[in-house]
Amino acid sequence: MMRKMLVMLLLLGLICTFIIFFSRQSPETISVGSFEAFATIDVDIVEFKTTIIDSPDNKIHVKLQGHKINKDMLKIKEENNTFFIKEKQEKKKWNDYISLSSKPSITIQLPKTYSKNLIISSVDGEFDIKELMLEKVLLDISSGAATLKNVSILHAELSTKDGNISVDKSTIDNLFISSNAGDVLLKEGAGSSYKIETIDGQIKMTDAIEQENVSIKSNSGDIRIQYKKAPVSLLLKTETTGDTKIKLPNFKYETNLIGKGANTLSVESKNGSIFIE
Repeated sequence: MMRKMLVMLLLLGLICTFIIFFSRQSPETISVGSFEAFATIDVDIVEFKTTIIDSPDNKIHVKLQGHKINKDMLKIKEENNTFFIKEKQEKKKWNDYISLSSKPSITIQLPKTYSKNLIISSVDGEFDIKELMLEKVLLDISSGAATLKNVSILHAELSTKDGNISVDKSTIDNLFISSNAGDVLLKEGAGSSYKIETIDGQIKMTDAIEQENVSIKSNSGDIRIQYKKAPVSLLLKTETTGDTKIKLPNFKYETNLIGKGANTLSVESKNGSIFIE
């Protein structure tokens, strides 16, 4: 009995040593390839971390980084003027579940002047989209996070069931964000029309810029809006069962106006508080 326990402990120690040693190894980077530019990019990811950035030239570049990676992890095809990137779903081995190394990551570089539409779907992946100029972005993730930074987009629809969405220092003319159970953070955002809805999550806008039409709604979460500069012509509509605190210069409570009210901010939280300053 004692001998069996010693053998089991020895095996467990060897397995732990192997895992720790492997996790400390530097991840490798491989080039999946360089491809001709396409107007529409369709990305279908299961769980990889994905970074989408500007290309140094007029081609699409795809790279993989991580442990135990190979080009066969991705399926790439070109069809109907669309460039498809899909993560292959393979059956995991027992040792994949005890690995301490991070998930593989993908870097996709898109040429600004050619790529116009970006379509993203994911089950459990993280996305960073940076330094791009696009006409349309459609993002739908089940359980993961998405960050957009320093991007210029005409129309964007961002949806998540259980994950956070962050938009930082970006100009998006028409923005729609929908989240079931995740927070939404916007910082220094510019555009003409924003529509943001969450069921069970907080919404926070910092360094906000006065815009033509902004609609924010949360079923169960606080909403905080902090303007970079005080609005000069705003119609403010608020509705909540919680607290409402408005600290804006020249705001008239009897009319809900600042100036002539050329722009509209509509804020609603059924079971949360509203703070605007």
